[in-house]
Amino acid sequence: MKNLHKLENQLGYRFRDLNLLATSLTHRSYVNENQQWGLSDNERFEFLGDSILGSCVSDLIIRKYTASSEGDLSKIRAALVCEESLAKIARTLQMGDYLLIGHGEENAGSRGKDSFLANALEAVIAAVYLDSGFDRVKDMITGWLESRLEDNVLTIEYSDYKTALQELCQKKFKTTPVYLVTDSAGPEHAKIFEVRVVINDQLTECGRGKSKKEAEKQAAQRALEILQNEKK
Repeated sequence: MKNLHKLENQLGYRFRDLNLLATSLTHRSYVNENQQWGLSDNERFEFLGDSILGSCVSDLIIRKYTASSEGDLSKIRAALVCEESLAKIARTLQMGDYLLIGHGEENAGSRGKDSFLANALEAVIAAVYLDSGFDRVKDMITGWLESRLEDNVLTIEYSDYKTALQELCQKKFKTTPVYLVTDSAGPEHAKIFEVRVVINDQLTECGRGKSKKEAEKQAAQRALEILQNEKK
C-alpha cells in the first residue's frame, strides 16, 4: 500500500479508497496463486475502464475534429485507445512496477508486455471512476492524450485518402494531385480552411476543415470517390 502512494503521485490523484487502486493492479495469475487471501483480480475493472475510456475519447475527438466523418472519427479513436498507445501511457506512469502478477507470468516477462500494461491502465481508469466519478477520470484521460490530439500527431490516420488518390492518379493520369488553399475564414483560434484538389487540370473537388491537412483529406476523399465510381 505504501508503494501505491508513489503511483498516486505519478497519476496526480489521491484515492479516497486505495483498495480500488490495489484491485486495479492485481492480475488473475496473482489471485490464483494466493487464493487464501480472498483477493479480487482486475478483470471487472478492465471491462468497465474500457467503456469509460471509449466514451471519454469519443467526446474529446468529436469536439476537436468537427469536420470529420464517423468513419474518420472511428479511426482516430482506434489509434488513441489501441493496446500500443495505452501501454505507452502505462510505461510513462511506470505502472508495470506496481502490478501484482503470478510467478509464472513474472518469469515470462509479462510485467512489461503491452497487453498487461494496457489492461492495467484500463483497470486504473475504472478505479478512478469508481472513486471520484466521470468528470475526474475524463480530466485524467485528457491529460494523457492531449499531446496526441494535436493535428500533426495523428497525420498518419488522415493520410489514407491522399495516399490512395495519389496512387490512382499516377496510374491513370501519370500525374499527381495538386492541393490549393482557396479560402480561410474565422478567428485565428478557430479558422476553417477550404482546399481544392486539382487532378490532370480537369477534375476538381473541395474540402473544408479546421486545418489544411483536414481540408486536404476531405477533398482527396471526394475526388477518390468520383474516380473510383468512374471505374465501375
